[in-house]
Amino acid sequence: MKRESLATIIVLLASLLSWTALAVPAQKRPVFVTASFFGKNHMYLEDLSREEIRIFEDGQPREVEFFAGDEVPTVYGILFDRSFLPLPFDEPRVDPNAIPSSMAATSAAYQMIDQVLGRQIGWVGTYDQDLKVEIDFTQDSGRVKDLIQRLRGERSMAEPSFYRALFSAVKKMNPRNEKRRILILFLDVLDPEAGSKLKPMKNLLSASNVELFVADFAGSRLRGDRGMPPAQSEACLRELAGVTAGGAYFSKTEGIEGLGRRISNQIRTFYTIGFQAESPGDRPAALKIECTRPGTKVAFHPLVPNLQ
Repeated sequence: MKRESLATIIVLLASLLSWTALAVPAQKRPVFVTASFFGKNHMYLEDLSREEIRIFEDGQPREVEFFAGDEVPTVYGILFDRSFLPLPFDEPRVDPNAIPSSMAATSAAYQMIDQVLGRQIGWVGTYDQDLKVEIDFTQDSGRVKDLIQRLRGERSMAEPSFYRALFSAVKKMNPRNEKRRILILFLDVLDPEAGSKLKPMKNLLSASNVELFVADFAGSRLRGDRGMPPAQSEACLRELAGVTAGGAYFSKTEGIEGLGRRISNQIRTFYTIGFQAESPGDRPAALKIECTRPGTKVAFHPLVPNLQ
């Protein structure tokens, strides 16, 4: 075969392959994301309709195929910093003016289970250097509450690793099929490592559809020299929760009374939105959600989740 003919065949094959690649449509995948909507008075909107929502993937409009409030299949995780749990032989306090952090966290968890999570599937974990699953996915809210009541901590010289706990918890929830994934984290002190890991933690949350709610009890007792400086810790936690449109709560400034109710009320304000994503599963695309109602602001994840 002449060299010129071989070159012509190679060019034709390359063109054919290029044309075939262009002709194959992008493979769509169903995606569910959550968002909260605020009106002109900064109050959550709870009466929106599907027709008022616009969603864009990498700037391209997508049809809203599913739109619902909080009553959708949900999986939740409740995670406790082990360092502020009571020790195995601690006697419970009864002084109403000196409620320990662990009792306040337990009470808040009970409220959330009773008010919004009781019929959903959940799990409970504790962490110090690593995450330990105390009870795996179950729909038995009675078992969950009983387990939380019996949780105990331990004396440890090692600082808890918020980064490892968050990474493990999100990875545990990503494979689930429920349309919503809610992670609630009770902590005593944010360890210094978390500051240097802020960017990878934000990337992790951005690429998932986990809603993060954090309750920080560091201000409820003496910190000593442990953990981040309070202002830095608060900024870090607010930034992480904000990536998911979730929330961060601080006992030092907001108190612990009604904590469970406040978090439950915020969880109720989320809408779940479903659409067909066309971006590759290994590369989350930019997400934008709009509401046609004048003056409305939206809080949502910045990326289309990658749950592969």
